[in-house]
Amino acid sequence: MTTPSSPESAVKGLRPLFAWALLGYVALHLVFEFFSWLVPSRHDSFTMRSYYADFVGLYTIALPLLALLIAVQITPVLGASKIMAAIALAEYAFALFFGVVTFLIGLGYAFTFAETSAATAFGGLRHLVMSVAELALLALAAYASLRVFTSLGGKLPDLTTAVRQQAPPAQPQPPTQQQPPTQPPAAPTEPPGAHRAP
Repeated sequence: MTTPSSPESAVKGLRPLFAWALLGYVALHLVFEFFSWLVPSRHDSFTMRSYYADFVGLYTIALPLLALLIAVQITPVLGASKIMAAIALAEYAFALFFGVVTFLIGLGYAFTFAETSAATAFGGLRHLVMSVAELALLALAAYASLRVFTSLGGKLPDLTTAVRQQAPPAQPQPPTQQQPPTQPPAAPTEPPGAHRAP
């Protein structure tokens, strides 16, 4: 092991390790959080597990963004920074989706006992306001990672063309000959006085 010549070079050599470790930690956190939310136990309900689910928190908001800052803001930009940005974007999408789902389901538990005391009602209000604020911060961090991903040359899949390609092709219709519009047959004309009443 060589001794780094300066404190700056000592830290720069560890950049890839730190960036991958931060992304890996968030991925592990999300996987374990998903299964602890999904797997039932005898002492809690689904709404209670949704209320306490931690898909959106300080770790899931800050760590992927910190990994991207380590990868792209310190020169030189890491070679795997585009892959890191894609992973961070996937983690943010996963956390945002399940964060919204558990927030909406957890509201049922947050306000279950709101009428019993003012403290319980205030706790439900706190859950509502803080969850919306955390979801907004997560969405902002996801947007920042999307900008990093696209600035590194990444492209999101175009879902509109995929849907168009999956649609069955329309059957060609045989050409129809246009016929001139037909006139209704003219009523026979009788000379005046030819028709007599019986």
